[in-house]
This record gives sequence, structure tokens and C-alpha cells, in this order.
Amino acid sequence: MTFEGNINRTLVKGDDGRLYFSTDRGRLYCLEGAPPTIAWHLDNPAPFGCPPDLAPDRVFVWDLDNIISCFDRTGKPGWKTKIADRISSPISHDRERLFVGTEAGDLLALSQATGETLWRFRTRAAVSAAAVFYRDSIVLGSQDGTLYLVSPKGVQRRAVPLSSPVSVTPLLDGSRLYIGTADFSFYCFDLESRKRLWKVMAAGRILAPPSADEKRVYLQASNGVLYALDKAGGEILWWWVAPSRSPYALEFDGEKVLITSHSPVLSSLEKRSGLAAGKYEAGTEIRSNPVWADPILLFAVFDPSSDQGVISWLQKEVKVEVSASPSSPQPSGTEVSFTADASGFYRPEFEFTLRQGEERTVVQKSSAKKSWVWYPEKEGSYSVSVKVSDEKQAKEAEIPYEIAVKSKKDEEKKKKKETNNDPTRGARPPQEAPPEQEPGQTLSGRGGLHEGGWGKAGA
Repeated sequence: MTFEGNINRTLVKGDDGRLYFSTDRGRLYCLEGAPPTIAWHLDNPAPFGCPPDLAPDRVFVWDLDNIISCFDRTGKPGWKTKIADRISSPISHDRERLFVGTEAGDLLALSQATGETLWRFRTRAAVSAAAVFYRDSIVLGSQDGTLYLVSPKGVQRRAVPLSSPVSVTPLLDGSRLYIGTADFSFYCFDLESRKRLWKVMAAGRILAPPSADEKRVYLQASNGVLYALDKAGGEILWWWVAPSRSPYALEFDGEKVLITSHSPVLSSLEKRSGLAAGKYEAGTEIRSNPVWADPILLFAVFDPSSDQGVISWLQKEVKVEVSASPSSPQPSGTEVSFTADASGFYRPEFEFTLRQGEERTVVQKSSAKKSWVWYPEKEGSYSVSVKVSDEKQAKEAEIPYEIAVKSKKDEEKKKKKETNNDPTRGARPPQEAPPEQEPGQTLSGRGGLHEGGWGKAGA
């Protein structure tokens, strides 16, 4: 699917499953379906300057004429508001207001319903990071090197000096705030206790908003390195060098991290280790974050030959295979192990079924165990199937297996094997008990029976 212009960095996925993005040629798009088609699009007189921000029933975006526009989720225009100063941050919103920063150093709060400016909060330098929200506080990083907590009415509650300007939107994860500064510092604050928990130094500026899973926080630096840090103390768990710098948000797929950069390569990494799990070569530079719109993965590229953007998509490969060891056919009584191999699932479970003719029996209920051992007792034609499933999908694979009639040779081999395994084979035959000794007699080692004393063993 092609579109006019370059995407403004981010494909935004809505809670309705649709994707939204804007371009530097004043186009706003909404995509739906798999593969994606254009649900609607509209033209703007001026290029858009930020990705769209999605409220429950509205879409907000600003252009390079410093006009903020509101649309409903069908693309129907709402209000427009002209801002006197140059807008410099992404849009963010809470329940009733939306917020933008300006190069003059203001954070503006506007009504979502009307676009009216409700208040402005002044910092000492440009605001290029979006505001985030903790309880009833607005949390803001400024290029004046300060972290601000602001009340719903625009009154400063707290100011925390940082070591350097903030230009990238921080991550709020529960009560923890992760924020990077221009001097390569990366902080973790607990907003509940109002304490700084830790600080680490990266080897470059933070280029994209941080991301997190249950145990790790991820940051992408200007030296082209993706870092995975332990949330508890900030220790570096692993790091990975990208093909180029990346200003794009990460995407997660189960136990995988997906990353794009200013390169044609989409990479998949293992969350726990950072080891490469796979990659895709797009053929031209990727210009957006990767995003899952189940069952496909989408990203944007730019085709310089046609001067157009392209939405590319990849279908997830869901694959199931089952193998047997030893291979068919085998005589009855042979131990046979069946093992499933599955890809494209998140935390899969495996259910094994044995079939002979029309008779089907579940021989191992669904579990994380991906193998089953069979001890066939009767000859015949069988098949073993495995059903692999996760929360979203399921797929089956089957393998035929022949249990043959035991031949005379097999019986002989079995008998020989049993004989070889007989514990009494090669043992000395039982001995008769020695004769009872009469008083004054003894048994020598070799000389037999002697009278009197101990006797003397023969030589």
C-alpha cells in the first residue's frame, strides 16, 4: 500500500485495531484489515509535524503552521486551534485535556472538546518531550534540565534538577519514571516515594522513548546500541548493536523484541539474552516503528524511485511439525518417542492424540510438554497428531506410524537379548554344602581332610 510523503515516524495502533499515521505532505491516514486497506484519509494544507494522538473518540494532530486539528475516529473534522508559538513536542492527553510543548518553553493545556487554551505552564527552555501523567499530576521534562510535576490547574508542585536537557518523552511504568537526558544519563525515579532509585550512563543520547516489560527497561542510544537494563537496580543485562541509529519505538511479540532503525533491516531479539532470533531485509530504508496488527506485522518504508511511502507487512509464520524416533515401521513393544516442533506461538501448549481407523484417543492432555512416549502393544496402522495452541491460535500436525507383526527373526533377537540380560547367565552353579566336621578335624585350603590339629595346607 502506497501513500504520499514520508511518515512522521510512528504508526499508532488504536484500541479499535486500526492504524493511524500522518505524513510530511499533510496526509492523515487510517488503515484497517489484514492486509491493510485505507479506511479513510484526508488532506491538510500544511505538512503535519507529529504523529496522531488518539483519545477514545478523537484524533489530534498538529501541522507546521502551528494549527492543532481535531477529528473524530471516522475522519470527520472537528475544531482547529492556531497556536501563537512554534509547537515542538508530540501531543499527549488525559481524560479531558490535551497537552503540547512549545519552543518558547511553555506547556499548553487545551480542552479536548473545543480546543480552547485552558492554561500554560512556563519552563526556562523549549519543551520537546510529551507530558505523561501520574495520578493527578502532569509530569514534564524540559530542555532546561528540569523534571516538573504540575497540578491539573497548571501550578508547579515540584521541580527536580537533572544533569542535562530532556528532549525525549519519558516512560511511566506504574509509579516509576524512566527518563534520559542529553548528557547520556538515564534515571529511574519512584514518584510514589519521590526518590531517585538509580542512574546509569549510556554511551549516547536517548533517541526514542524507553520501553519496558515485566523485568527489563529498554533504551536506544545515539551510538546505535539497544540496552536492556534490570528494572530493580539499572544493571545492564545485555546490549545489542543495531545496523543504524533508531528513533523508533520498539515492539514486543511474546519473548521477542522487534526493532527497526535508519536501515533496511527489521530485527528480532530474544528478550532474555538479546541474541538475534531473526531479521528481515526490506530492500530500502525503514521509516517507522514495527507494529503488530494481528496476524500481521507492519512498518513503513520510503521508495525514492517513486517518491512515495509504502506500508509493508509480514505474515507471521505459524508452523507445526511432529517427528518420531525411531522411524516407522517398528515391531510392537518398541519404545517410540514423538516430538513436536512449533514456531509462531507465544507460550504454546501441546496435546497429543493417537488414531487408529476412526478411533481417536487423547493420549497426553494439553500442557507445556512437547513430547510423548508410546509403547505399542498391537500391530496396525496408526497416526499420531499434535495440536499446538496459545491464547490466539491453534494448529495441528500429524504423522503416520506402522506397527509391524513381529517376525521370527525379531523373536529370536528378543530372546537373545533377554538371554544376554539374564542376571544368572555365566554365574557359578550352586555348590553343595560342605560335610559336617567331626571334632578334631579341619578343612585345609587344598590338602583335604587331616586328622588332629589344624592340619597343613597342601602346597
